[in-house]
Amino acid sequence: MRRIISKERKEEKKKRNMLIASFFMLFVLVFGTVGYGFLSSSRTDSNTDETSQDGVRYTGSRWVATVNDRDFYFLNSPESVENISVETSFFLNSYAGLPLYLISDNSAVNSEIAATLGQFTTRVQEACYGPCDKDLPEKNCSENLIIWKDSPISQVYQEENCIFIEGDMRAVDAFLYNLLEIN
Repeated sequence: MRRIISKERKEEKKKRNMLIASFFMLFVLVFGTVGYGFLSSSRTDSNTDETSQDGVRYTGSRWVATVNDRDFYFLNSPESVENISVETSFFLNSYAGLPLYLISDNSAVNSEIAATLGQFTTRVQEACYGPCDKDLPEKNCSENLIIWKDSPISQVYQEENCIFIEGDMRAVDAFLYNLLEIN
């Protein structure tokens, strides 16, 4: 049998239980936040960022260069691409406010170039160098065109407004570092 409880006693019990639950939730929130803060700081202390001689820092998965308060992300460090020949006369302002056409069948290459140069151009668009069967605009070297080719030899060179990048992602990063004047 249940005991008969007055309405006032029932309300007191309900308030007390709500107060206990509130303090428990507050305890969990406060100590969860404090615990997370300690875990985060210990993780960054044990996994300190590596910095290259050019001020480019490694954040655990990518190299980050800050130029004019903008962050640019790379797969390779400046030191790992310094032996790749980059023969271009282009600078960032060469692309400013103009469309950039990109020819590459590698999505990583497309992403890295678009993420870096797309901040300065009106758009980055895939294209064809000369005639092609794809439904893409056909371009030549009279417009800003970057052509990437997979090759065992890494090099970057320029013909008119065309930039030819041959090699792998290291060649792409060498070109972008050169463009950002990080040597």
